[in-house]
Amino acid sequence: MTLIAFIFSVVLGCGSLAYGYSQSGITEPVRGFVWLGVLWLLAHWKRLDWVSSIAFLITICSALYGVWNGLASIWMLLGALGGLLGWDLSDFARRLRFVTRTDDIPDMERRHLARVGVVAALGIGISFLSLVIHVKRLAFEVAVGLILLAALGLTRLVIGLRRF
Repeated sequence: MTLIAFIFSVVLGCGSLAYGYSQSGITEPVRGFVWLGVLWLLAHWKRLDWVSSIAFLITICSALYGVWNGLASIWMLLGALGGLLGWDLSDFARRLRFVTRTDDIPDMERRHLARVGVVAALGIGISFLSLVIHVKRLAFEVAVGLILLAALGLTRLVIGLRRF
């Protein structure tokens, strides 16, 4: 299960970045994103765990650069999300290599994927809302209150997911 989710996240991350850059007419880095995805998958297969951190850094920086240059934010957001999920699932797969045979590995995978799925869905949902909703005038006190409320809600969610 983790391997399928890892492959999907790497394809999502690198593919979204490649599509977002090519859609804007910047074609030079598109081939690099495809090669990054292929190398990331091969490195995972060869158990070169350090490649995942470098690939994550490249996807995040590429998404940041794309947003900074005014490329389509949704593709950059999906690219960053795919990079983050790929990095997390690569690390989780590395940690799974050290569990004993008596541990319930499918249950561990199911719980981790459920947690990651909830966090990814909330993250993409909140990020998409930030792209769609634009508030023209908002008092500073209201903004601080909303930020504190969001932080409290996310904290409660993480605490609840830990028990799950």
